[in-house]
Amino acid sequence: MEKPKLVQGAAQESKIGADNKKNDSLKVEAKIPMKQTNGTQGVTQREAVFMEVMRVIREEKIVVADKQPVKSILNETHIKKICVALVAGFQANKIALKDTESNKKKLSDAKAMELYTLGLLNNWLRRDKRLNGVGIQK
Repeated sequence: MEKPKLVQGAAQESKIGADNKKNDSLKVEAKIPMKQTNGTQGVTQREAVFMEVMRVIREEKIVVADKQPVKSILNETHIKKICVALVAGFQANKIALKDTESNKKKLSDAKAMELYTLGLLNNWLRRDKRLNGVGIQK
């Protein structure tokens, strides 16, 4: 499966009716098959972060140059949108999260989930080669 590349603007975005577009911004959509992870079902956290970052970039029509780190172009509003979508994905069981006591506590506490998703976002903006500007080497 070929990995998606950062795109400039909304050139590759499909045209969706206004009603569908409004509904799409409220939910996390997985464009890849769901994976089974330690007894939980959902898209991996890495893929969820990547999809949400790319969704915000497309919605805001942000131009990303080849091998440009994405973190430098995201402002506080963008980060907040991504974190809200990630929290919603975790709460809807669309994003994989191990079934532990610690994670159950996080899911029940909105502030804890917000902090968790912010850390998750920062982690993958730094580590994911599709987002950190390193690019995929062949």
